[in-house]
Amino acid sequence: MKTIAIINLKGGVGKTTTAINMAALLVSKHKKRVLLIDNDPQGNASQFFGHYYGCMCGSGNILENTEPYIYQTAAGVDIIDANITLLDADNKLRASTERQDNRMAAFLEKQNKKYDYCIIDNPPAILMCTINALCAADEVIVPIMLDNWAMDGVETITTQIEELKDLNSKLKIAGILLTNYRRSDENEVAESWLRKNCKYRVFSTRIRRSDKVTAATYYKEPLEKYSPRSAAAVTYRKFVNEYLQESGV
Repeated sequence: MKTIAIINLKGGVGKTTTAINMAALLVSKHKKRVLLIDNDPQGNASQFFGHYYGCMCGSGNILENTEPYIYQTAAGVDIIDANITLLDADNKLRASTERQDNRMAAFLEKQNKKYDYCIIDNPPAILMCTINALCAADEVIVPIMLDNWAMDGVETITTQIEELKDLNSKLKIAGILLTNYRRSDENEVAESWLRKNCKYRVFSTRIRRSDKVTAATYYKEPLEKYSPRSAAAVTYRKFVNEYLQESGV
């Protein structure tokens, strides 16, 4: 099983949208067995798939060393849910005198033969749940939007990732993914600068801006089902294909 953490310390850059649609495409188009872990106290991925419960928090269970419930979704993706109570589990772990960084890795070790991929949707903050995800992951994908703070965000999170390699030597940055992209002179200049100056791979595929992304959240359907011809759906398919080709899968 390959574990992929989707992360950026800036909010609103398409982390959850990327996690959901990548997971759904790996199942529907590539026949992979996929586990999606909602590791964000906001629980947006859980809400999307209809598994947001105030009294249960699967990712919190993982931090507490108890077994989480794994839900099956209509999209064929299995999901471990999250909600605001993840912060309680996070704070308890932070205050613990026990080892704190290996809870997610220990849980995923038991799932290794059940799935081909595990995708972890992370919050825009370095919490204990984030550290656990990065210590369990094989690769990181960093979604970004092209704006004045894009490179600052990339440098901040990649610095954190490099520091965590002492705890997880296998961890690597698979690439930077441009999201919510629209053609403009400014974006072309920014993209050119990013590709020239970023020391990490920038995926060739750019996720195009589309109103269908927001609409799909209301209908709780991955883009491939809700609007397969939309610009965002088309480019997410291209991105997943590119990722798999580069991974040699």
